[in-house]
Amino acid sequence: MRYRFVLPIMATLLVGCDGLPRDAAGTTERIERTHAMRVTVLPGTPDARPALAMLDAYARNHGARVTLVPIHGEHAHKALEDGKIDVLIGHFAKASPWQADIALSKPVARGEPDDKARPVLRIARRNGENELILATDRLVAERAR
Repeated sequence: MRYRFVLPIMATLLVGCDGLPRDAAGTTERIERTHAMRVTVLPGTPDARPALAMLDAYARNHGARVTLVPIHGEHAHKALEDGKIDVLIGHFAKASPWQADIALSKPVARGEPDDKARPVLRIARRNGENELILATDRLVAERAR
């Protein structure tokens, strides 16, 4: 008898979790609505092609296309944090000082280096955009297999 309220409460909680993970700022929904995924490739990233191919596949799955946005240096990180771009491709170290501000993927084209300060090709996403982060992390993991 004491558990008669458990089932309705559990059902309510499960309904509330529908569609998780979600993007806090709605990046995935905006990509689908505008049919464009805004991507910046940092200068000095000649090996960006594998990351761009993964993001192109992600965009196509959401009825969108990759739109390259030319932004340089520190401005690119700020644009990502401010939601002016959706993704940033570049060389980042695992111990990057930006790691607290942006969500870095695992290395795209190779394994994680032993030296945590060594920059490698990664995809950076805005913190809180959990649906986008999870989906792109899965693409990186699939490529690593």
